[in-house]
Amino acid sequence: MTKALKHYGVISKKVRWGLTPWGWLAILAIIFSLVILMMSQVYNYLAPVHREKTDVLILEGFVSDYVLRDAIQEFKDHHYRLLITTGTPLEWGHLLVQYENTARVAAISLQKMGFDSSKLIVVTSNEIRNDRTFNSALELGQYLRNYQPEVTAINLMTMSVHGRRSQMLFQYALGDSIRVGIISSKNFYYGPSNWWRSSKGFREVMNEAFGALYVKFFFRPYSFGEKDEGRRTRDEGRRTRDEGRGNE
Repeated sequence: MTKALKHYGVISKKVRWGLTPWGWLAILAIIFSLVILMMSQVYNYLAPVHREKTDVLILEGFVSDYVLRDAIQEFKDHHYRLLITTGTPLEWGHLLVQYENTARVAAISLQKMGFDSSKLIVVTSNEIRNDRTFNSALELGQYLRNYQPEVTAINLMTMSVHGRRSQMLFQYALGDSIRVGIISSKNFYYGPSNWWRSSKGFREVMNEAFGALYVKFFFRPYSFGEKDEGRRTRDEGRRTRDEGRGNE
């Protein structure tokens, strides 16, 4: 039967090279080494520190209180002229807090820590559902164009591994005319050598790693005009669906 199948060209016999147990062990060792290398470097990649020459410091409003103290020290050490807080509406507790936005919460907290209110600017965004960091950056860009047109560079301060993603999104929003430096504050709970030892560290680092990949390869920046047009389109679609249900 086999000879017949071979005669009519249905089957053939070929020599195949395969890995020995030692070969598989070598492959596993390489994979393990790459994982260890990634784990040792991913924190530093996600939490960069690179300052631009500027007198304007930007602080993302969602940060923890210990980052606010770091921001005050950064402002003093590097002789900034302005500190601008950015942020979005509070996702919880807004019924009990009159400030309503993380940018305002950060600004009031800074003042209670003794920061000079005359050097403090609050720039808020109303976006709470999609692209919150990017929309905060769009609002900042509009403020800078209207009130600080001479600014050509900023330094952005944020929470540890959120730094890489924030820098990319702010740069997308502000364009080539304003350089974005980044200051990723050290994390109180974990660091580059132990982030995988806690659920909080592992979860946040992995989340920011995938977030940075998404921003790098899939996110498409848009302008205020495109954002408003998209919102109008969604609202019109929603009204059309509601009218359709009402006619049923």
